Amino acid sequence: MIEVYAPASIGNFAVGFDALGAALAPIDGSLLGDVAVVSAAPSDEFICIGDYAHKLPSDANENLAYQCLVHFRAHVAPDMPSVKLELKKNLPIGSGLGSSACSVVATFAALDKFAQTNLSQVELIELMADFEAVVSGGRHYDNITPCYLGGLQLTGDLIPDKSIALPVDENWYYVAAFPGFSLNTAKARSVLPKELSMHASVEFAQRLSAFSSLLLTNRFDDALSIMKDEIAEPYRAPLIEGFSEAKANLPALGAEIVSISGAGPTLFSVCKTLEAAQQCAQWLEANYINEQGFCHICKLDNDGTRQLTVL
Repeated sequence: MIEVYAPASIGNFAVGFDALGAALAPIDGSLLGDVAVVSAAPSDEFICIGDYAHKLPSDANENLAYQCLVHFRAHVAPDMPSVKLELKKNLPIGSGLGSSACSVVATFAALDKFAQTNLSQVELIELMADFEAVVSGGRHYDNITPCYLGGLQLTGDLIPDKSIALPVDENWYYVAAFPGFSLNTAKARSVLPKELSMHASVEFAQRLSAFSSLLLTNRFDDALSIMKDEIAEPYRAPLIEGFSEAKANLPALGAEIVSISGAGPTLFSVCKTLEAAQQCAQWLEANYINEQGFCHICKLDNDGTRQLTVL
């Protein structure tokens, strides 16, 4: 039996639309992500459990994780013995935390380990991105690579091996708040402009390249000072009830930036101290999330996808 955990992630990370992503690890030690378990079985079998399993299609053929298994057997490991694939769905669907990426990454990583196919990093990332695109409405890596590799990743087709890890200030805290309602990722992409002006394109390139360069040279405060999303946030913010109020109130409590995680509706803030992160979390719990929502104070998960159990 192979049991693999894949962490939640912040796509875009404000400045890097479709190009930056960060894996999350709650500081209380809990696991914020999905788990895939692969074990030998008389015939292929799929089971989906977990807090959010009821939100997924009851027909296995419509489940992304099961589709990964079918594809893996047909195109990667046709001689793999029959397996039981169990997905523990612990992340809400349409949350902006890379939920679909978690399912795909955990499943393919577990199957690769079980079948001992030893796919390369690039081969796995390509495979994972193909399937995550089915749900998100576009092929991009900003949830896949941080979920798989951990940390903060600058990622894309033009980048060698699809990803470069960027350093961050180890004192930063990340407050991630899921309000308790979902936002369809494809819908959230549909509200974005189809084209950018020359001015917007140049500014985006400058901001992302400067942000990455500042991190690489350990100028973390300077990087924070230009951490802003002018590509997606202006169009997605109106879809997220309470976001504008949170963005207006959290800086006074110590948030350095407040932005949308992925396509939303989860928001995240970056804080320089635990006290500031706790104050932001308290405000969000009182004013942003409902009974189905949650809020976590996190550090980056630098381990990424990993085996929990091998039997």
